Amino acid sequence: MSEVVAVSEAVSLAFHGMGLLASGERKSAKEMAEAVNVSEAHLAKVFQRLVREGLVGSTRGPKGGFELAKQPEEITLFDIYVAIEGAPKGDYCLLHKERCPFGKCIFGSLLGKMTREFVDYLKSTTLGDLQRGETK
Repeated sequence: MSEVVAVSEAVSLAFHGMGLLASGERKSAKEMAEAVNVSEAHLAKVFQRLVREGLVGSTRGPKGGFELAKQPEEITLFDIYVAIEGAPKGDYCLLHKERCPFGKCIFGSLLGKMTREFVDYLKSTTLGDLQRGETK
């Protein structure tokens, strides 16, 4: 069965990598990629975007790597999501159509409610919350 709430692989890598950085230690792309068992090249590409968005700093060299640019309590999961995907749209249609072929969505208002709840969770959860194990 596939997931009901789907996020891109890039967002997932960003969430997990940023969660690792919440410890306060600088980590290389290789260390993070090994910790979450993903491609180092893909993770590094995602993290370069986070650097451009000001959420992460990077240092080159043998002791280089990535580190948070702000305190964990100042970075929400929504900040990370937006840095990678942009702001979510209010488009709840699974077909991405302006007009439903049925005249009314077969899911009623459910998809909109689920999306709002997911976005609210992202906005209200910080890396500090994750670090302390305080998820809602």
